[in-house]
Amino acid sequence: MHILVTNDDGIESPGLWALAGALQSGGLGQVTIVAPEGEQSGTGMSLPMRFDHHIRAVPAPNPAHAEIAAFAFSGTPAGCVTAGMLTGICPRPDVVVAGINRGLNSGTNVLLSGTVGAAMVATLWGLPAMAVSLQFVGDAPMSWATAAWAATRLFPLLEGLRTRGPLLLNVNVPHVHDIADLRGFRQTSVSEFFYGRYLDLPLEPADGEGRQRVRFRFMRERMPPDFPETSDDGAIRAGYVSLTPLSPMVGRDEVDLTAALAAAKLS
Repeated sequence: MHILVTNDDGIESPGLWALAGALQSGGLGQVTIVAPEGEQSGTGMSLPMRFDHHIRAVPAPNPAHAEIAAFAFSGTPAGCVTAGMLTGICPRPDVVVAGINRGLNSGTNVLLSGTVGAAMVATLWGLPAMAVSLQFVGDAPMSWATAAWAATRLFPLLEGLRTRGPLLLNVNVPHVHDIADLRGFRQTSVSEFFYGRYLDLPLEPADGEGRQRVRFRFMRERMPPDFPETSDDGAIRAGYVSLTPLSPMVGRDEVDLTAALAAAKLS
């Protein structure tokens, strides 16, 4: 099996390499990375608007990943998946896994995320796909290993999506360093969280040319105290790995993964 790994945080993200390394060392398939040269957060399913792009091989950051071929692409995450499918730089992938994103992709953020967008594009190519995101808490170190572990545990579920697509698994992992502290895996719905309700956009005085600088500030103190545990945000806050089936096709019937989770001993 050939696994294409991408993200929206860029080729140098430690979460990207933690994910690729875990999938490769877990014997789940041969991994190739095609990721953006730099951060492409918030690009959703956007494809590059230019017709000329470049792609270059990137050496592994340490000998532990020497067997993983990696390429930096001068475009969006969706463009990375498209490049992996069509340029011939790597074998045509069987599965696409995007992440590990620095920060959750829950609620309506799933419509904005380049990480989720890359997985969405993969489903339109007919591939099973998974997007993996990790909660961050202030300046606390990211628990990449926990999210990578969760991704490898959930990876076998992707085969069951091969004939049910276009469908992806959107995985969000709480900020937990000890795997034993996770409460388990839970299928969830998308919460009603909308980032726009928690933004403040103060205008600075106009400069000599009449331009005013706008600063986006996220007001965390406005966040609601809780969400239902049946939602992605609620499950994460309760200590569960949230698993939300998503489809780019409007009107798709709901998918119930309860039996699959039980069979895989993830519930």
